[in-house]
Amino acid sequence: MIDPDWMGRVNFYELVFGTFLSYFFLVLMWEQIFNTKFDEWRYIIITFLGASFFLVNHYFQNAPFYLWLICGYSLVFFILYYIIGVIPMQGFFLKKTLAALSSIVFTIAFILFENIARLGVDNYGINEFWFMLIAYFGYLLIILWRGEVFKPRFQQNKEL
Repeated sequence: MIDPDWMGRVNFYELVFGTFLSYFFLVLMWEQIFNTKFDEWRYIIITFLGASFFLVNHYFQNAPFYLWLICGYSLVFFILYYIIGVIPMQGFFLKKTLAALSSIVFTIAFILFENIARLGVDNYGINEFWFMLIAYFGYLLIILWRGEVFKPRFQQNKEL
């Protein structure tokens, strides 16, 4: 059983809010800055792995081995980010190095997005419900955007 004294102060609404914004951020970073477009599953897995830090921070933030756990998880995240995102991309050494280092930028952005929700709840008294609602609409926008719902479909056979 997990010791309840180990639990951190990271809340689920922070994770939900940070995850959808991080997904937007990741896709825009890779497609706009690195000029690389991946299959959607790569963006999803990277975002999922970033969101998985929640488990470490929520359940083990006050554990005596937290530093080892978070450092180990960070190393695993970096390696998987590299395998999933950097290895398959086209480009030279400098571009791939910057792409690998973007895992740090992605992590910082994710934390900042989560802290927007925390700041709103803790400092401005906004109910966590509103951050959850915004996030759910954000996920809907991702589905519409990445599913290309708004783009015209010209896949029918054209007769001359």
